[in-house]
Parts: sequence; C-alpha cells; structure tokens
Amino acid sequence: MSHNILIVSAHPDDMEIGMGGTVAKLTESKAIITSVVVTDGGRSSNPFGWTEQRMAEVRREEAIRAAGVLGVKDVVFCDEPDAAEEINATAVKQKLTTLMERLQPAEVYTLHEELDRHPGHRLVGKLVRECLLETSLTPSEGLWAFEVWGLFTAWDRLEYIDGYVTKKSLAIGEHRSQVATIPYGEGVLGLNRWRAVFADPKASAPGGVYAEVFLRVALSPGAARSPKGR
Repeated sequence: MSHNILIVSAHPDDMEIGMGGTVAKLTESKAIITSVVVTDGGRSSNPFGWTEQRMAEVRREEAIRAAGVLGVKDVVFCDEPDAAEEINATAVKQKLTTLMERLQPAEVYTLHEELDRHPGHRLVGKLVRECLLETSLTPSEGLWAFEVWGLFTAWDRLEYIDGYVTKKSLAIGEHRSQVATIPYGEGVLGLNRWRAVFADPKASAPGGVYAEVFLRVALSPGAARSPKGR
C-alpha cells in the first residue's frame, strides 16, 4: 500500500545528495513523495556569470529533472532567497503546514537543525520540526534528518542503496550548474561507500556496498535530539 512521504530541503540539490538512493528505493516501493525546496538556490556556485534570477531559473529546471530521475513527480518550490537570514520563516511555515495537513505524511525527511554546518540547512530543519509540533501531526514512521553539509557520528537508520547508486549519481548530475565546479557526486558516493564498509565494527563483512544514514528527530519543544551511541 502506498503512503505519502514529505522531503523538505533548503536547496535544489540537497535531497539528491543526502538521500537520493533512499528516495529511488522508496519510489520503487510505490511511496508517493513530495519534495519541497525552500530557497531558489540563486546564490550558489556560479562560474557562468549568470544573474541570480537566471541561476534560480536554471536550478528549478535542474531540480525537476533530477527529481524525475529518482521517480519523484511532485516538486514544490517556496522560492525564498538563497540566504538563511532572508528566508521568510512565517511564509515557509504556512506553506509547509498546508502541505502537511493535506498530505498527512507517514514519514518526513529534512536537514538536521544542529549537525548540519550550513545555516540555511539548519533553519529549514528547525522550521520543519516546528511545523509538525504546531500542527500536532505525528508522522507514523517518524521525522528523519539526512546529512549533507555535516556528517553524523552515529545514526538511527542505515539504508543500503546498492541498486540505486546509478540513479542517485544521475540525479546529482542533472544539477549541471553545480557539479560544473564542485564534484558533489564523487564526494557523497565516497561517503556512501564508507558508510557501508564501516557500518558495524562487529560485522564479519559489510552488509552492502553503498549506504545512506539517517537520524530520527524527536518531536519535542527542545532542539533536535543528539545521536545515540552505537
């Protein structure tokens, strides 16, 4: 039976980098995924001399194509400025609240509000958790954080993505404006390989070749829960 999943990112490529393999796995299992991109990504790596508006337009197109590679058909853009201090938190929360109440997602994924090093990422993670608290919606399968600009030293869930690495790599590659100068695909696939190889110090052999990890975020008024030891 299919169920709704909501993924909320700060930038057009966060989902693909942080959890592209898991997304491809979820869509194959008939999950209905809605991807929300909070900022327009207009101030990202720009070796082309484009205006901020042109970059935002290109990144929207790239996000739609990349989501299609992973099997995600519904991408919602909040079109906020690509700077944490300029994001209209009230407007974003209103959009997220409306979406959450309509979708009643079984799972929600976002960025970690403490462990991610990018201020825009931390803000988005915080807004998502606050929206769930304020709507009193409790996703039956949890609120999860994925890693992009900050690595988890421990995790609550590990997903092997061996059969989905090609899709993940192709999806990241659709963000041509970004990978032109920063090899995000190589960087994160190296991490995913490490995650699988070093997943369990007690294991006699790795359980897979590539893996993505997630932290469960507690829905409480306090900050996101720190990871437990493994």
